[in-house]
Amino acid sequence: MDSNDKKAFLGFQQGELNAVLMYKKFAKITKNEKYRAAYLEAAKDEGRHAAIVSKYTGETLQPKALQANVLGVLYRILPKKLVHLGVSKGEYFGGDGYRPYVGDKYPEFEGMMNDEYKHGEIFKNI
Repeated sequence: MDSNDKKAFLGFQQGELNAVLMYKKFAKITKNEKYRAAYLEAAKDEGRHAAIVSKYTGETLQPKALQANVLGVLYRILPKKLVHLGVSKGEYFGGDGYRPYVGDKYPEFEGMMNDEYKHGEIFKNI
């Protein structure tokens, strides 16, 4: 893996870990059971993605709580439709980030990309 790919993969790994915290924070805050289930499912997928990417980076990263805490505050005060639209856009962005790496060299990335797009659709539509 060249240095540009490693830098990208570390960014993917960090983003996945941060997303786990964000979704868990949302699940803890919400009183809507449908939302809670969607957040916990997405958190599980994002954790799996982080573990896969870490196999390639060889690094152990920690999630950044500041982002999850800020988003938790926004989650409490903004309309959920707006929050979900922002989350959806972030998921599509993540899927697009994996796209150049889909192929034989990184076989798991296609499934991860598809998960990101699936999350984007889920949060756009709830």
